Amino acid sequence: MKVQELIEMLEEFDGDTEVRIMAQENWPFENAVEGVTERSRFEDTDDPDDPEGEPNCVFLVEGRQLKYGNKEAWCSCN
Repeated sequence: MKVQELIEMLEEFDGDTEVRIMAQENWPFENAVEGVTERSRFEDTDDPDDPEGEPNCVFLVEGRQLKYGNKEAWCSCN
């Protein structure tokens, strides 16, 4: 998924709605979002010694577990 695709998906929701991460489809958990970061903030993506290095990516960083989730989330996502 690209950043623009995520932005477009989120535009249909009320801006005051809390964002969480639903993880582990077989045993789902709802987790808070700790923050957002990108690979280049913690890893050198322009390392000349590693020309095949990882591309820069944006990460939604998982926060603490809030509650058990629901497997139906995977069936209802866009």
